[in-house]
Amino acid sequence: MKRKIILKLGLCASIIGIITGLIIALFLIGLEKATYFNQNYKWLIFILPFSGAIMTYAYEKYGKNSHKGNNIIIENINGSNEKIHFIMAPLVFIGTILAHLFGASVGREGTGVQIGGTIGSVISDKIKLHGVQKRILLISGVSAGFSSVFGTPLAGTLFALEVARIGNLTYEAFLPAIIAALVGDWVVKYIGVTHTHFIIPPSESFILSTVIKVIIMAICFGIVSKLFSLFTHWFKEILSKYLKKSYMKTIVGGLLMVIITLLIGNRLYNGLSLGLLSDAFNGNVSYYSFFIKLVLTTLCLGAGYQGGEVTPLFVIGSTLGCILGGFMGLPFAFSASLGLVAVFAGATKTPIASFMMGLELFGSNNMIFIMLVCVISVFISGKKGIYGAQIWGDL
Repeated sequence: MKRKIILKLGLCASIIGIITGLIIALFLIGLEKATYFNQNYKWLIFILPFSGAIMTYAYEKYGKNSHKGNNIIIENINGSNEKIHFIMAPLVFIGTILAHLFGASVGREGTGVQIGGTIGSVISDKIKLHGVQKRILLISGVSAGFSSVFGTPLAGTLFALEVARIGNLTYEAFLPAIIAALVGDWVVKYIGVTHTHFIIPPSESFILSTVIKVIIMAICFGIVSKLFSLFTHWFKEILSKYLKKSYMKTIVGGLLMVIITLLIGNRLYNGLSLGLLSDAFNGNVSYYSFFIKLVLTTLCLGAGYQGGEVTPLFVIGSTLGCILGGFMGLPFAFSASLGLVAVFAGATKTPIASFMMGLELFGSNNMIFIMLVCVISVFISGKKGIYGAQIWGDL
């Protein structure tokens, strides 16, 4: 592709980054407020089934194909011409805020990806881009959205390049994607929104005993990644089998979430569960924490609640890593950091982005172990991940 075209796409990517960053900053502020209210006004959980039904109705009435979420973005990156409607951005914005306000166990990455991808699509349509150039702006939108949500521009860039076609990277999209990611991240930080900070584990010696322990943990991370995908698809199938109306699926899923929350007796597993994430790095989680979060998140996603999978995957991975590290005599923070990136890698099939995420969040102290667990987790978890529209690239 000519340099002049790449520069034009880079300019468009910077505009995508600005717009996406502004919207994501508002989204993160709203998400923080919603989480605060959910944690302090316990009765809000009882509204969850009804808010889910309202959002399902809105998607069916006004959303057109927006219910496909991340998958329609990925399909378009892979060459589909199915239109991405602008309505998807406000719907997922509102739906995710409401899901967190009323206590659904979901994330936020899906919102960022869909908002960024929608903006990339709208801009490419406005300037009448098609084919490869439009796909590059879609990738740039995904990059800006992911980066803005997590504050990780390099991981956001690689995630956008890697997620649609597993095993292949679109090198022509590198410059626009990283421009969009950097600009989006800068806008969010300029507005004053902060991201989650993690403990940076000290370096572990690369000795045989530690390597063997890390490999065993990586296999467990891969299995749990597979379970996350299987549970999500299973809940969708079982709810669809017995409940033909979409709004009934969200009502039933919401009611189950309410009942389980009341039985647990706390709000640790509602929303992002960042408290669990912090506890994992300090070695203060129960043996079953990762499994409860896995079940509740896949239930909510399968029932149709908006949000995302990545932050819950972080929580599941870090809590599992903490538990495994305790069994194997490894530092909690070290094991939790490996679990965080490895379960994310296995579920999304993005080992390079996950490796970069590890470097941006935890530094380069244990970079060999980070790459090792990401690769093994992807291998163990199999070909199918959480995004049904992903395809495998040719060798």
